[in-house]
Amino acid sequence: MLKIIVLLIFIVPTIYNFIIHRNNVINVKKKAVFGFILAIFSLIAGGLCYRLDNTILGYAIAISAVLLVCTVMFFPGIRKDGFNIFLGSSPILRFVSFDKVKSVDIKSSKNNDLELTIKAHGDTYSQTYDLKDKDVIIKNIESKTNIKQIFEQ
Repeated sequence: MLKIIVLLIFIVPTIYNFIIHRNNVINVKKKAVFGFILAIFSLIAGGLCYRLDNTILGYAIAISAVLLVCTVMFFPGIRKDGFNIFLGSSPILRFVSFDKVKSVDIKSSKNNDLELTIKAHGDTYSQTYDLKDKDVIIKNIESKTNIKQIFEQ
């Protein structure tokens, strides 16, 4: 019974994140370091499951945990009506509409990345996008918000 509860604890936020992700217009950049971290986490989860549990339900828990980490890392992004952000303290992505956003700073980095810093609900959130999406991001943010001075060189 406890294993089923743990499985539900991992599956419910994963499904919620998948549903939220479907509305993204632009997704965050998938960094190689996050893929490496996900691969290491997968190996550790699989090894622990094999060593300690070795049941079908145990492997289902390990796979759902890996999927949850995957959704947290790769599913934030920009929607037509706001941002999907990762809070850091919760595995559930949060939607922030453009009217709740206080400011957005966009900076170009050396690695063909676009760093977005979003200030909303009293917190600051950081997201990284491909530089090729810069025009679409700026157009989407400026058309939906009153924030005009968002781009910094």
